[in-house]
Amino acid sequence: MVKRGIGFIILLIITGGILGSAFSQYLSTLFPPGPVRDFFFKAIRFGLENLNLNLGFLHLAFGFTFNITAFTALFVFFLLYLNIKL
Repeated sequence: MVKRGIGFIILLIITGGILGSAFSQYLSTLFPPGPVRDFFFKAIRFGLENLNLNLGFLHLAFGFTFNITAFTALFVFFLLYLNIKL
């Protein structure tokens, strides 16, 4: 059994997120509007929208959001599963 590091696991999560998001964007154009489309392709958003820090001479803006769809989660779990099996 090959031991993989945390960097490889993070790479798998990022790759799964990118592939799942792209697949979700593509398939969402093929489905007609309705509850099935909403379930599979509506993103759950969480994170920090904007956090502004104004120090007078310096203005900093921080923020990040995650958009998770069903296919994004599916691809991430699938790649992690393949990592465990291989």
